Amino acid sequence: MKKLISLLLIAVLCLPLTLAEADAGADAENVPTGENIRKVTLTCTGDALIGCSESVRKKGAGSYSYDTYIEKYGYAYPFAGLYDLFSRDDITFVNLENVLADSIKGGFSKSRLVFRGSSDYARILTAGSVEVVTLANNHSENYGVEGIEKTVAALEAEGIGYCGTTFGLNAYYIHEIGDIKVGFVGAYPRYNADNRARNQAQLKACFDACREAGCQVIVASIHCGGEYQKKHMDIQERYEKLCKSMGANLVIGNHPHVPHGIHVADGVTCLYSIGNFTFGGNTGVDEKLSVIQSYVAQFDLYFDGSVYLGHQLTIWPIHISGTSPENNYQPVLVSGADAEQVMKLIQNDSGKLRLNPYVDGQGAVQDYVPWNK
Repeated sequence: MKKLISLLLIAVLCLPLTLAEADAGADAENVPTGENIRKVTLTCTGDALIGCSESVRKKGAGSYSYDTYIEKYGYAYPFAGLYDLFSRDDITFVNLENVLADSIKGGFSKSRLVFRGSSDYARILTAGSVEVVTLANNHSENYGVEGIEKTVAALEAEGIGYCGTTFGLNAYYIHEIGDIKVGFVGAYPRYNADNRARNQAQLKACFDACREAGCQVIVASIHCGGEYQKKHMDIQERYEKLCKSMGANLVIGNHPHVPHGIHVADGVTCLYSIGNFTFGGNTGVDEKLSVIQSYVAQFDLYFDGSVYLGHQLTIWPIHISGTSPENNYQPVLVSGADAEQVMKLIQNDSGKLRLNPYVDGQGAVQDYVPWNK
């Protein structure tokens, strides 16, 4: 388990639900047991945009910009509502949707969809108990290679692992817990489509490197789909299959900004889209906060010694802001009708898969999925 960063953080951890019985809903009938059984807990969030657009920054944005909130409340603020969940796991994995750089010599696009946080915002990840991020997305390239290089430097300064096959980057990351190795690979299909043969070869090289290094589990992040669409698209299924063929044990989707369905087959769980997390791209003031429903996915990975056996998913419904319509950039766990609404969004896009229900204090604990290869 990870160490708490600071006892001072406890003051801002105001969870609406108790997590003391988070394992109570586990399917004890199928989950592996025995003296040699080990469990590694992996938590995944959706799109985290820890910064704001240049247009919002230029306007100053009064009291409602992401920058203003960080200046006022500190680095621990954005992840505080979920910190108890993240600090109890072994690995927290986030899709980082912005550049981290104090300045860019090469300038930037005039688009309002160009996002940046200062380099010290990498401390937000550390304060939130995040270990790994994927940079395989359309915003990591907002400032070209210079932006990616400065983002990587900021992450490395904080000891945050990163992965992603995208413009100017071809990286995988391996997180070690004793003799257990979990590999992380990120795919951005728009980049891969630019030169499919070459760039998919680079993606495969990341999988191969993880496997050759002895990773028992490989987690793939895919960044594709229709923004704010209620259903997943064919491209999400195609990249699910592609990553599975290259060796993925879990496939985590992002980019649509809303929850999509779940698919389980061949011992692999694919989350087509988790939705957003802390998201500085929409202030809720000068731009509408369209959808606040989202979720955090927590996987218990089971091993017999160091041999991977399978996994069990718990869905934790969240709202990406504790206030609405103004975005306060602090996701919170939800319960009751709010949680059921999130579960309905996921179920409506999950086809024949019947999700286990949400239970207050336990999340929605899904059936154990054995690894059958």
